[in-house]
Amino acid sequence: MTNEQRQLVDNIRIAIAVLSKEEEIYRQTVELIDGFSDDFDWTGIYLLRDGILEVGPYIGPETPHTRIELNQGICGAAAVEKKTIKVDDVKSDSRFLACSLSTRSEIVVPLMDGQTVIGQIDIDSNRTSQFTSDDQVMLEEIATVVVDRLKQVGRQ
Repeated sequence: MTNEQRQLVDNIRIAIAVLSKEEEIYRQTVELIDGFSDDFDWTGIYLLRDGILEVGPYIGPETPHTRIELNQGICGAAAVEKKTIKVDDVKSDSRFLACSLSTRSEIVVPLMDGQTVIGQIDIDSNRTSQFTSDDQVMLEEIATVVVDRLKQVGRQ
């Protein structure tokens, strides 16, 4: 991870440490991640509720995909597989659900509470191959920081 990426993880840890509401924690996390790169064109969190991924706080164009079934899209696949999925060119992945015609790459990182998926961080970019392995490590660490904070405050 680069120094800038490490700093983002630390900034999120510090920022959410004073927050006590789940929605505030998610919103602050999305805002800080989105501000990290001009090439993050849609940054959001989906929450797993009753077997459906429901859009939470996000920054970017309005999405038609406010609810995603677990067997649909890259988001659904990441939740089922319980692992990060990074797609360098969404046009080459039949699972991709187009939120925007300009999206070219996507990364989805599950928020894991033990072996249970509670949600995910989803980022789209209008550039192909936008997300590096360092970005993946950074986002997976952010996911851990977020879940740890949610446990401290008792998820609502």
